[in-house]
Amino acid sequence: MRVGSTVLLQAQRCVQSYHWSFVRPLGDLQSVLDSLEEYQCDEVAIIRPVRDQDTFAQFEADIQVLHGLKTMTPISFGGGIRSFKHLALLNDLPIERLVFSSAFLAKDHTLLDEAKNLFGHQAIQCLLPIRTLNGSLEVFCSEKSTFVTINDIDFSFIQSYANEIILFDVASEGEHNQFDFELLSALPIENSKLIVSGGIGHESVRAASEKGLASVLIDNKVLHKEYSITSYKHAFKLS
Repeated sequence: MRVGSTVLLQAQRCVQSYHWSFVRPLGDLQSVLDSLEEYQCDEVAIIRPVRDQDTFAQFEADIQVLHGLKTMTPISFGGGIRSFKHLALLNDLPIERLVFSSAFLAKDHTLLDEAKNLFGHQAIQCLLPIRTLNGSLEVFCSEKSTFVTINDIDFSFIQSYANEIILFDVASEGEHNQFDFELLSALPIENSKLIVSGGIGHESVRAASEKGLASVLIDNKVLHKEYSITSYKHAFKLS
């Protein structure tokens, strides 16, 4: 099982997020990646936390930051990839995987087919920001900037296009050992394709390993020494 981290990129700078709402600045992207590489992070998912107000100009400005990155860590990138024009900007970037969310919820097979043709099926990841509200599961649709019921999601479509699925517990983001593993039992997705994030702690890493998950992505609090990747890997080895 891999142990990685999420990094949120907002207006060309990294931010740290709590409970899907409050953010604070972290610094420039290269410095953040340098720190994560020093901690021997297995992978990094760079996510633009955009909502319906995103513009192509904002996307293009954020992409420019990625062009100059120097890192040996495998990078996933997503957030606002919604057209062929967006995909065209991703060529020659130092990234290995693409993360889509709204495209899966909208069943945009045309965009996903093009992404698969350009980058390969193994490069396609699906991000599902999920929460439980009044006993019902909901997934956030960033393009509409609202939550939709789990009953509206075509999981067969998702599994046919996504090599891996990132399950992000929005209610637990920024917390420690709070990821809700009960979410897994409610979704028709095999554990070997799942990546979990949001509220990941040392106990969460052990639980994910025992369940045979593909990876854990620890919230961007890993830049704080007490939450370093090294300590999470130690927890994984002890499981």
